[in-house]
Amino acid sequence: MHSKKAKNSEVDAYSYIKEQLALLGWVVKNPARFDKGEVYKQNECLSNTELKKVLVRDMPEAVVTITPNIFWVIESKREKTETALKEALKDLKEQYAEKINSSKNVRCQFISAVAGNDSDGYLISNQYQKGGSWKEIEKNGFPKTSLLSKEEIQNVLAKNSPEIDDRIEFSEEKYLKAAEQVNEILHLSAINKSKRARFIAGIVLSFAAETEINTDTADTTVLVESVNSLIRSVLKKKGKEDFYNFISLQLPPNEENHLKYRNAIVQTYRELRGLDIRSAMNSGNDVLGKFYEVFLKYGNGAKEIGIVLTPRHITSFAAEVLDIRPNDIVFDPTCGTGGFLVAALDYVKNNSSEKQLENFKKNNIFGVEQEDDVVALALVNMIFRGDGRNNIKEGNCFNNYLTKTVSSEGTVTAKYIPEKKSSDVDPVITRVMMNPPFALKKGDEQEYHFIDYALKQMEDGGILFAIVPISVLVESPTKSWRKNVLLKSNTLLSVVTFPEDLFYPVGVNTLGIFIQKGIPHRSDRNVYFARATSDGFSKKKGKRLFHEKTANRLTQVKQELKLFIRDSRTPIQNEPEFKKACPLDPNDEYVELVAEAYLDSKKPDAAELEQAVENMVRETAGFLIKNRLDDHDYYAER
Repeated sequence: MHSKKAKNSEVDAYSYIKEQLALLGWVVKNPARFDKGEVYKQNECLSNTELKKVLVRDMPEAVVTITPNIFWVIESKREKTETALKEALKDLKEQYAEKINSSKNVRCQFISAVAGNDSDGYLISNQYQKGGSWKEIEKNGFPKTSLLSKEEIQNVLAKNSPEIDDRIEFSEEKYLKAAEQVNEILHLSAINKSKRARFIAGIVLSFAAETEINTDTADTTVLVESVNSLIRSVLKKKGKEDFYNFISLQLPPNEENHLKYRNAIVQTYRELRGLDIRSAMNSGNDVLGKFYEVFLKYGNGAKEIGIVLTPRHITSFAAEVLDIRPNDIVFDPTCGTGGFLVAALDYVKNNSSEKQLENFKKNNIFGVEQEDDVVALALVNMIFRGDGRNNIKEGNCFNNYLTKTVSSEGTVTAKYIPEKKSSDVDPVITRVMMNPPFALKKGDEQEYHFIDYALKQMEDGGILFAIVPISVLVESPTKSWRKNVLLKSNTLLSVVTFPEDLFYPVGVNTLGIFIQKGIPHRSDRNVYFARATSDGFSKKKGKRLFHEKTANRLTQVKQELKLFIRDSRTPIQNEPEFKKACPLDPNDEYVELVAEAYLDSKKPDAAELEQAVENMVRETAGFLIKNRLDDHDYYAER
C-alpha cells in the first residue's frame, strides 16, 4: 500500500541536470577541487568565497562557472507543473541571482528552472539578464526547452542577446543519447522496430501544432486521439492531408498493451522536447535528419526497414559540390528520410532571395520513397523546412516518372506520371542526388538501374550524384553498362572513394560518382579522381562519431571539386594516393572507373623506407621464431 500523498523526489532532477550538463559538454566537476571543473553541485558552491559571501547558506541545485566572474544558476522543483516552474524562476531571481549580483566581483547572467521528475518528465525555462531585466532565451523564435550548451552560452554572451544563432548545433553525444533512449523506450513498450519510424514521425509532427500534447491524460485512447488530432491539423494546414494514414499513431488492438503505448508516447515526447524540436522547424541545420540517422542507424531500425541512411555530412557535401541554384529542379528517387532534399533546400536557402526560396520549396524539390514508414519521416522533415507542396511521393520509383509542366505561378516545374506513360517524359530534372538501395541479392534491382532511370528524366547537361558500391565501377558484370551506356551517352565528371566504414555498422565499400547527362564522354576530357578515405569521423564504442582531430579529406577537396564540376579546365594539383585529374579511355573494353586505378603512387621517403625494412625484419624474425617453436613441439611429441 502507498500513501495517496506520496511526493516525487528532487533527487531525480539533480541527477537529470548533472547528466544533461555532461551531454552538453560541461565538465561536471567541482571547480574548487578540479582545475577544469565547471559545475558546483548544491553545497559545493559555498567553497567559492565570493559566492559564499553573498549566498551565505543558500544552495541552488547547480552553479555553472562560465568565466571566473560570470555564473549560470540552476534550480529545480519536484513537480512537473507550470506553477512549479514559475516558483523555481522566482527563487532563482530573488533568492540567488539578486544576491549574487549585489556583489561587485561576480555576476549571475543566466538562470534555468527545471520542474519535474523521471516519471513525469521535465519542464525547463532558461533566461538571460540584459539591461537589468530577465529575458527568455530562444532559438529560431521558440523558447529553449533544454539546458544550454557551452556554444549557446558563449553565443548569447557575445551578442548580448537572448536569441541563439541558428548555426549553433547540439552535440552529437546528445543526439546519440536521445536516440538510444527513445529506442529503449520503444523496445520496452513492445513497439516493433519496423513501426518505430512511423511512431517517431507522428510524435515529432505534433510539435508543429500550436498546442502541446497533454501528457497528463491517463486514458491511452484519449491520448492517441489527441496526438492524431494535432497531426491532422498540421497536415491540413500544410495541404498534405493525404499523408495522414502514413503518420497517425495506431492504438494497439490489445488493451493489455495500452498502458505501455501511453508510456511510449509520454516518454518519447519528453526526450524530443529536450532536443528543442520546435526550434528545429526553422533551423538551417538538419536537426531532425541527424536524429533520424542516429535513431534508425544505431537502433537497428534501418536494418529492419531495409534502408541505409546517408550521413548528413555527405548530403551537404553533394549539395555544395553540385552548387544547386534556385532554378534547379532536384530529384531523389530513393529519398529515405529526405536527407538530400533537405541539404538542397538548406544550400539554396543560403544562396537565394526569399522569393526564389519559396518557389524552390514549392516547385523544385521532388522525392520518391517506397517504404511508407520512412516516407513519413521525410514528409515531416520537409514540413519543418516549410515545404509548400506535396512533392514527396510514396511508392516504387520505377512506377513513377517526372515530366515537365508549368506551375500555377507560371514557372517551370515537374509532375509525376505513371510508368506506362514514361515514353512521354519531357526531361526537366537538372540535379539528381541519391543513394540507391544496395543490391544484396542477385535478384535485387541493381544500383545502376536507378542511375539509368534518373538520367532518363534529366535535361541534357544536368548533373547526377549517386552513391554506389565500388563493385559497380569495377566488376565484370557491369563493364558493358560502364562502356556502352554510361560513357557512350554521358560524361563522367568525378569519382570520389568514401571511407570504408562510412555506413558502419553496415559493411559496404562505397564511392560517389558525378555524371553529366547527354554528352558522350571524350577521351581527352579530364576526370577528377579522389580517395577521401577519412571524413572527420572515427569509430568509438561501436559508434561512428565526428572527431575534430580526425583528418577530413572531403573538406579538403570540396571547393576544388565544385570548381572542377563547373569547368573541367580548372587546374588540379596532383597529390599521389589522394587526388588527380586525368583522362580515361572510354573505349577500353575493361574500363575501371575507381580512383585507385588512376591515382599516382606515393614515393616513400628515407624514413618511410627505413620503417618498412624494420617492419619486414620484425615480421620475418617473428615467423622464424614461431616456426622453430612449432618444429620443437612437433619433435618433442615424437
